Amino acid sequence: MKLNPLKAILLIAFFIVTALLTYFGLHKSEAQIDFEALNKERSEAMTAQNEKAFESILNNLGSSTTVVKPDILSSNDTQRIALSITLLDTMQQYLYAAVLSERVAKINNNAWRYHTAARYFLMETEKGEHLSLLFKKAKTNLEQCLSIEPNNLNAKVDLAVSIYNINNQEPPKNTADLMRPALLLREVVAVDSNHIDGLYYLGKLAQASNQLEKAIERFKKLVYLQPQNREYYLELSQMYERLGNQKEAKVWLEKSQNIN
Repeated sequence: MKLNPLKAILLIAFFIVTALLTYFGLHKSEAQIDFEALNKERSEAMTAQNEKAFESILNNLGSSTTVVKPDILSSNDTQRIALSITLLDTMQQYLYAAVLSERVAKINNNAWRYHTAARYFLMETEKGEHLSLLFKKAKTNLEQCLSIEPNNLNAKVDLAVSIYNINNQEPPKNTADLMRPALLLREVVAVDSNHIDGLYYLGKLAQASNQLEKAIERFKKLVYLQPQNREYYLELSQMYERLGNQKEAKVWLEKSQNIN
């Protein structure tokens, strides 16, 4: 088959352009594919899917047990709701108990009920599902609690834990959110230097940021306050081991073994 000169030139040009486009396409993948945008899009899609599934669970709470009638979700009878919460607690239906506790808290503007709702949401996280959304629900209730009782130290600790876990699920965009758990816990121990949970979580935060000397200081105080808690001794042993101090690591391990 013969090609006239013009067709031959066009065909050669076509192959050259195709080859060049292919070459630059393969060697400039960053210009062709925005992986950051793709990851963001996937993350948003997964979040939306999780929110939809979580909303479905909340909407169907009324059918999760026959012990509590579904109309309790719209009831304003706080005594009846309180009894339902107690029943749900014994059945370990913490999410349902959390939703009802939140309802009572809103009706009465009650700090204790907001804190209770948050605690139930936190207990529900033990199932390992919808973690980010549960921690966010806990955070909302704890902030409501603290707006009523700003000096509630236990609520501050729970809020610090909730925010820390939210940050782990969805890394914050600014350092203020990143530092908030530590600031809340420092507020707690500034008021009560012997606050067990405040000291414990400050120690764990120090561990997580590799500030082992600070963490050791916190856990030694915990040992002083609760000498029968084996966990503190083991934490100290592990931290000394991380520091390369095998002698101290062995001492604290042996102390843990001597606790009845």
